[in-house]
Amino acid sequence: MARMLLETLTAGMKLSKPVFNMNGVLLLRAGEVLSAKHLEIFKTWGIREADVLREDGTEPEAPVEAATSPEVRAAVEREIAHRFRRANVKTNAAMADIMRVATRRLTVRLASQPAPTTSQPGR
Repeated sequence: MARMLLETLTAGMKLSKPVFNMNGVLLLRAGEVLSAKHLEIFKTWGIREADVLREDGTEPEAPVEAATSPEVRAAVEREIAHRFRRANVKTNAAMADIMRVATRRLTVRLASQPAPTTSQPGR
């Protein structure tokens, strides 16, 4: 089972846990296969993540953040902390979402850049 962010969920993935809205109302049972309509419903209800498996029962790939080096993660954390230093992400859900998206995008961007090479003098 993998907990994935809404923007990374795709139709065809199977819920491994039920999804409830903020009032505790069941939106979708465990074992249901996600459709595009389900993803729209999640978005409408403010569901940010869900526990899923692929339709064939295998786990989805780990997000890019899990595969990045500690140096890249540290650089992203410093940059995001600086950019969001005045935002109250603990009480403002919209800003927390924006910060999460910005973190993911910066991580992907930095992780896809080639590592700097060190040149040796005299060669």
